[in-house]
Amino acid sequence: MPSVELSTRPSEAHLQADGHLVERAGRGDQGAFAQLVESRLDRAFRTACAILGNEADARDATQEAFVSAWVNLPRLREIAKFDAWLNRVLINRCRDVLRRRHRVREIELDELDLRGVSQTGASVEAAALEAAALNAAFDRLSLAHRQLLVLHHLHREPVAEIARQLGVPVGTAKWRLHAAREALKRALEIER
Repeated sequence: MPSVELSTRPSEAHLQADGHLVERAGRGDQGAFAQLVESRLDRAFRTACAILGNEADARDATQEAFVSAWVNLPRLREIAKFDAWLNRVLINRCRDVLRRRHRVREIELDELDLRGVSQTGASVEAAALEAAALNAAFDRLSLAHRQLLVLHHLHREPVAEIARQLGVPVGTAKWRLHAAREALKRALEIER
């Protein structure tokens, strides 16, 4: 399987090959769709995990997104916009999971980044409280704000690529990203 770097823009040949896969998958070719899923599964899962905050919900949302994509792919009009469309499908499935969720999100120990933190009880507790505040603040954000922050800061997408995926001008994407950061800042102040 060829490796694909997330930080680089796909080549024209890669986009054409993907276009052919999307066309074939849209006509019911399961093998073509399996190739599309394989090349996008890790990124979709990481996105869902960042938005939802736990792996179980992220697995559910990712699986539901790909099932929905398979069912609705024949209706996709612009093959070149497959990735942006799939991203919207995933975000909608994350939204569905959030609606169904009736429990408070638990912080898993592996979510805490304790590298470089002294293992004294007080410093570990302080790091856990800071992580809890950040998670709670992130949970307060709208899905649109979460999406922007995940795409830009977790996936390191440039603003121009985010604008392309969202179908908005670059200036609008910059403004929305700024608004998302400000919303996170305000939410963090509330949680602390």
